[in-house]
Amino acid sequence: MITKHTIIRFLTNRLNPLVWLKRWWRIKGIKKWLLLVITLAVIYIVGNQLTSIINKGKPDLGKYQMVTVARQDMKKLITKEGILRYSGVVDYPAPSSGIVTEIWVQDGDEVQKGKNILKLQSTASVKEQDEAWNQYTAAKSEFETAQIAKMTSQVNLEAARQTVLEASQERQSMEDRFAVGNRTNTSADRPNNTFTDNEIESIKSAETQARSKFTIAEREFNTADMHVQAAQASLNTSLWKYQLTKDAIISAPVNGRLTNLNVQKGETISSKDGILFRIVNSDELLITLKASEAEILQFQAGQETEFTASVYPDLKFQARIIAVDTIGTEVTSENGSVIEYLVKIKPENVDKKFPSPLTVDTETVVDRKSMILSVPNAAVSYSAGKRTVTVVKNGQTETREVILGIISDQNTEIVSGLSEGDIILVPKAKKL
Repeated sequence: MITKHTIIRFLTNRLNPLVWLKRWWRIKGIKKWLLLVITLAVIYIVGNQLTSIINKGKPDLGKYQMVTVARQDMKKLITKEGILRYSGVVDYPAPSSGIVTEIWVQDGDEVQKGKNILKLQSTASVKEQDEAWNQYTAAKSEFETAQIAKMTSQVNLEAARQTVLEASQERQSMEDRFAVGNRTNTSADRPNNTFTDNEIESIKSAETQARSKFTIAEREFNTADMHVQAAQASLNTSLWKYQLTKDAIISAPVNGRLTNLNVQKGETISSKDGILFRIVNSDELLITLKASEAEILQFQAGQETEFTASVYPDLKFQARIIAVDTIGTEVTSENGSVIEYLVKIKPENVDKKFPSPLTVDTETVVDRKSMILSVPNAAVSYSAGKRTVTVVKNGQTETREVILGIISDQNTEIVSGLSEGDIILVPKAKKL
């Protein structure tokens, strides 16, 4: 008869680790070690399964840290490399021939407009004077022609702008009537007064064509404006050259810092020397950067910018966007074609001297929000087109879908899906 004591004695003998160990030790050959490996593997797998069951739904604090969702101010930055230049640079050309008889300043001096810089005794021949005068009259004629072309292009631009407005209003009027279930064409002279499919396509096509013509007109106006600026610079240069065919006292044409003045009293100079001097207006620094199609709509005039330069590695300088191109330039490379847009940035209250041109790094604030819910960027996961965050609630974890707002270099705005005070998991940074 099987008694309780018999069962206990049987299980004790069968499950006693010492008994199992003695039996394993008596086994001969490779079978002995194979059995050990299998036993350890089974223990490891069973242990992992039990641990997973016990810790199911609990946060793994070895890999994650728990963070409380809170409100804070956020700003979105776009970081770009730009080129800093002096936009106010005036070069004073050397005369066809002359002798420096007086010098009143030194290279590097700050000068005011009208300050005397040097005196020249002209040695130009009558032929050189005539050539200089002819160049001046030709430059004047080109400038006047450029001005007329600019005025013509401006008229065309305004006409194209008006056409766009009219075409856009007609299309909007049509869509507004459709929005309320009314397809009536009140301007049509027919009994039912309805839009036909051809009319609908015609209205849409007219707006598309109007916008294309406006883009072309805007590009032509910008080109004409650049031609006027170039013609003005050429006119100024030719006038200076003509004036320098006679004895003259040369004064500063603008305020700024005098550079490249490399002549001595008594020295004979000629047009082969290039320029007599250059005046740089340090108040007219300008940074230009190139933005992509995805970035350009985020830039706007007036946005705050900071920039850093290698010549002053420990300093940050304040600046502000003053212009954003609406027409891009197609750039072709081995990887295909891309559209680039220019953004112009004006430094503010800069009291340092910079070489020009100079590569700088810019950070522009393109969006700013106050007291919004945000989480660290690493907390957001992306899968199957969804954005999710792991939330800890009552000691268990759950995956929650969220809608995002602006994203900075460290944090992400949460528009919906989380509440202030929620506890979330954020992966810990990996140690190097």
